[in-house]
Amino acid sequence: MSVVNLLPDLYKLCEMTNQNRDKLIEIHRKMLCEPLQFFFPERSTEEIQFELLTNGLFDPDEGLEIDETVKFLEQQGVWQMLQREFETLRSLWKGPDVPIYIYPLTKYRPMIDGIEAKKNGITYNGVLFLFVSTDLKEEELKALLAHEYHHICRLAYLNKRPEEIELIDSLIIEGMAEAAVEELYGEKRLSPWTKKYVIDDVRMLWEKYFVPALNLKGVQQHHPFLYGDECRGLPKWVGYSIGYRIVESYLKNGGPIPQCLFYQMPSTEIIQKSDFKI
Repeated sequence: MSVVNLLPDLYKLCEMTNQNRDKLIEIHRKMLCEPLQFFFPERSTEEIQFELLTNGLFDPDEGLEIDETVKFLEQQGVWQMLQREFETLRSLWKGPDVPIYIYPLTKYRPMIDGIEAKKNGITYNGVLFLFVSTDLKEEELKALLAHEYHHICRLAYLNKRPEEIELIDSLIIEGMAEAAVEELYGEKRLSPWTKKYVIDDVRMLWEKYFVPALNLKGVQQHHPFLYGDECRGLPKWVGYSIGYRIVESYLKNGGPIPQCLFYQMPSTEIIQKSDFKI
């Protein structure tokens, strides 16, 4: 499958949107979400649309505006470049072949620590979505793909439904992906929250909030721990920072290990050999 050629669909959407301005939502859903029902047979197209919009897909009312964005991304060869990078990663990590959908990022972007988001990605067990802007350099696009494809590899190994994944798994999933990006592209491509907090504070938060909850099941239940919840004493992005620090210390203590072996290690073993004890 690999990178799906969405250019015909995106241009067709722009054309249909211009011709049917009273049916923006329906066109958006039909062109972009109906083809995805194969991957989500238990979800309606409305649910799929909401999920993608929540994670960065351009809005239906942007269908009139994305034509220039799509042209720019096409001229830059984004789809072809990421296809080549995917083939490199798959060979290097011995990972599965999965479809990769690349869409323009919405103009309604959140601010993260005072910086407007320029990209996002989301991974399910068997399909990967990237939402990209025209502001990204080639290496930023490659790092985004590497992060999300590493999730694909790890999730394939875990072989758990979202409701079965434990908090310990979610932390390691994120930490591993960031470590893989650092290995490939250097520290400059790490997400800023990986080292947002000093290590002593990270360890304190780990012992106080995370250790008692490591077996908490359900990805949705992990959001406060990953993204932060000030009402519960959890700073922003703290779970991402802890996950990275766990993996960083494991690699420091145990030395480098090929990613194709690393992503097949149990989460508990990684923690046991890190500086973050249970």
